[in-house]
Amino acid sequence: MDIALLGVGHLGEAVLAGLIDSGLPPAQIWATALPAERAARLADAYGVEVGTDNPSAVAEADVVLIAVPPVAVGPLLSAIGPSLEPDAIVVSLAAGVPLAKLTERLPAGITAVRAMTNIAARARRAATALAAPEGTDLTEIEDLFDRIGVTVIADESMMDLITAVGGSGPAFLYYLADSMTNAAVDGGMDPVDARVLVDQMLLGACLHLQESDEPPAALMERIATPGGTTEAALASLDESHVDEAIRAAVAAAAERGGELPGA
Repeated sequence: MDIALLGVGHLGEAVLAGLIDSGLPPAQIWATALPAERAARLADAYGVEVGTDNPSAVAEADVVLIAVPPVAVGPLLSAIGPSLEPDAIVVSLAAGVPLAKLTERLPAGITAVRAMTNIAARARRAATALAAPEGTDLTEIEDLFDRIGVTVIADESMMDLITAVGGSGPAFLYYLADSMTNAAVDGGMDPVDARVLVDQMLLGACLHLQESDEPPAALMERIATPGGTTEAALASLDESHVDEAIRAAVAAAAERGGELPGA
């Protein structure tokens, strides 16, 4: 499978790094980035062909991954359309750009797919959701994204919500990590020690959550000894309506996903 990855910014580079780390041969990947100096740095760092010419990059690609901002998706698809292989699959990683908009910018017969992944692709821990027209065989694309994490197939109507939870979700965790680290430092801990402790705590808790069959609420109850420190902390979070704030944040991200200009 030959892959073109167009628009290697933060997310695109995370996907690129994850794919290379998964064992995908660099010779099977063509990428583009701007400016030319960044393209050269990426080529040196990952050993792949990286240029600035999008039509050239897709000329022999079986799968084309679009990693540009939503507003740039339409012009990019129009530019590469004449250069696409007749049976190519075009996968958009851009938030908020519906399949109908992708399809109308592509030549007839080209399959369009939406993918929402996240920055954890770099560590091959991404959560990715795919949406495609009914009847599309997504086996090949699912296998590709499984290289960088776990993949689910979703109805397109869920993609804005998935963008909020899966795409923006890592930022929620980083927000928590930043707050907890700052609280530890404010209490007198060494900043480096605080960062190490918080990072490892979050990693361990996430791995435990992933490996457990119990819901998150049950895991919380097991830690919250009556009259103990965790119970006091959770009571403080409840008093501050943190649950409501998180739900509102997810809703805001999902709403914004539906408003983004694209294609």
